Amino acid sequence: MKEYNLEFCFKGNRTYVHGTDIYNNLIKLFEGEMKLQNFDLSFHGIAKRNIIITEEKPRDEKTLKFLCKLIDKNDSKKIFYGIENSNIIECRYAYPEEDICKLSILDLKQQEIVLTENSGYSFVENCVALNKFLLENLFPDVNGKWYFTRFQIKDIPIESCYPLKLILKSNFNFKLTKTEIFHNDKSLGFIYFSLV
Repeated sequence: MKEYNLEFCFKGNRTYVHGTDIYNNLIKLFEGEMKLQNFDLSFHGIAKRNIIITEEKPRDEKTLKFLCKLIDKNDSKKIFYGIENSNIIECRYAYPEEDICKLSILDLKQQEIVLTENSGYSFVENCVALNKFLLENLFPDVNGKWYFTRFQIKDIPIESCYPLKLILKSNFNFKLTKTEIFHNDKSLGFIYFSLV
């Protein structure tokens, strides 16, 4: 059984591990041994400490912070579980996500947002910032905080890609929203948010 320890810094003024940092760390971790296709990352809780990645399902599901499904080089399906450990996070770095949004074109009528140029941020950071900005503008009167809850990607771009277009596909009473991600009209997958 494989087990990995991941260490994080807090992003911006947050006091929890950001989903984009989890994704970026997983991609770096698995880049050499996994096919970066049919990647499915779902979040089940908020982590405020560093994380252990394991192939063993936790006995207590309350400790589970995320679940990652992907395919290895032998076409075998793999499931990894992210469990918070006792190691505290002692670092922080700036994350002005509004800089990404400033480069985007928002079309509320079509329920879409497009990033046409390099923001300097990773693929997942672009997707999360754009989707949050889209939802905040589509639904300005709802109360709560938007959380990144799932990322389903068919073929993972290792580098940022442009133009990047996100189109809201469905809203299940704000408990879950589903947005499709496109690069040059090719669907890359879906990003999901929940309002809490």
